[in-house]
Amino acid sequence: MTKTSQFPKYQFSEIKRLNPFWSDHTCFIETIQGKKYLHPRIIKKWFDKLVAKDEYAREDRNEILRYLFSLTSSNAQKG
Repeated sequence: MTKTSQFPKYQFSEIKRLNPFWSDHTCFIETIQGKKYLHPRIIKKWFDKLVAKDEYAREDRNEILRYLFSLTSSNAQKG
């Protein structure tokens, strides 16, 4: 399957609505986990739009993004 620029915004909104006590970061992880077709550039773009900057330390951003990329990479299910 090819990578796409379509982010599942509706799914993110639904996860957030159904879990009002979850952080944006947790909802974002639930949204992208297992989605093999998301391009890292799209993950980064929507992470910046949807996750409040006060939910993570600025110096941890790159490490968080690497983790998010790993959730959607083809290697995520191996092991």
